[in-house]
Amino acid sequence: MTGDLLLSLELDQMTVPEVRRSVHDCAQAAGLSGLGLDDYVLAVHEAVTNAVRYAQSPRVLRLWLEGARVLCEVSDGGPGIAVGPTTTPTGGRGLWLMHRLTTIVVSTAPGGTTVRLSAGVPQL
Repeated sequence: MTGDLLLSLELDQMTVPEVRRSVHDCAQAAGLSGLGLDDYVLAVHEAVTNAVRYAQSPRVLRLWLEGARVLCEVSDGGPGIAVGPTTTPTGGRGLWLMHRLTTIVVSTAPGGTTVRLSAGVPQL
């Protein structure tokens, strides 16, 4: 990570509502607004929800500004995920949604997963 760290949180079930508000406030302060802000917050929320629901500790969120982009990494302790936006009757829409709303990079292995979401900040 390079750039200015805006937010760093450990994640669990109790922090999910706080995370959504904090990500919104930090991304807005970094320059995202309107639909771009809403889309980004929703995509990050999906990554956080997946980490809390399916993964093991440690679960960490880091949000930072790098140049004209807001970046967020949600990392967890495993067990890894199937990469690619797939949907089934019981799930998979979160990754699909993240792919539709942001630029996403997923790194996964049996020891953990990192989802990096980024969005461009409009330049004035």
